[in-house]
Amino acid sequence: MKKTMMAALAAMFVLGGVSAVQAADAETVTEAELQEIAKMDVESAEPKLFPWLRVEDHRRALRMNGRVIAWTSCPEIVVIGDDYPVLQHALRDWSDEQKRRSEDETENMENAVRAFVPSEPFYDSVVVDHWGRVDEQVVSFALSSGTYDGGTHPQHAITGVTLSTETGEPVSIDAVITSRDVLLLALADAFRKQYPGREQDLFSHDIDETLNDYHDGGDWQKYIDWMLDANNDLHVFYNPYDIAPYSAGGFELTLRHDVYPEVYRRDLTE
Repeated sequence: MKKTMMAALAAMFVLGGVSAVQAADAETVTEAELQEIAKMDVESAEPKLFPWLRVEDHRRALRMNGRVIAWTSCPEIVVIGDDYPVLQHALRDWSDEQKRRSEDETENMENAVRAFVPSEPFYDSVVVDHWGRVDEQVVSFALSSGTYDGGTHPQHAITGVTLSTETGEPVSIDAVITSRDVLLLALADAFRKQYPGREQDLFSHDIDETLNDYHDGGDWQKYIDWMLDANNDLHVFYNPYDIAPYSAGGFELTLRHDVYPEVYRRDLTE
């Protein structure tokens, strides 16, 4: 997904800025700048199997003295045609919110770079990392986000999004799974199989305790990060700092239907 072609990256900028942060022509983007930007996933995955969906990335760059010192990126997802009018409206609202958030971050970064000219570009980037299940019932995909604002290291995360095709509303994890307790047992088992020997990397050094504490409370469903893949299997994401230090990285747990059938409800997952 990552694009490193000079022309493609140079063409991606909508250049802006005022006073000390000046707009520049695309030709002034140096090879070093492009290589720095290319360290991030800077282009959304195309929904090639779903011609009724289109993704466009909206990007802006701020410059000082001809050098990129900050940039942002956010996706817009569009439903083509009239088959799913409610989903079309919902994704329009979702995309508008992505743009508003990105514009706010652009303003924040512009204020920061005026006060502190960074040696490395600040950035706030959100792209569609990959697509999962897309059909007449749900549209599921994962977002990859990355930010850098001058700290000791960038922040990055994977976020799952699953919307009802019929209502346009987010699908609750309760519509997919049978119960929290069954889910947590399966996730703990999947962690030990998919990340053998990694329990010592967790804050509590015990995956059962970690999951029970992290998914605690009456509204635990709001804080589980998940999506359904093309095989209708559940993926649950834990980003840096969720259950382990930044140095441990993130974890993605996959619960396959044939391995964990007890996890799944029948109404949405058949």
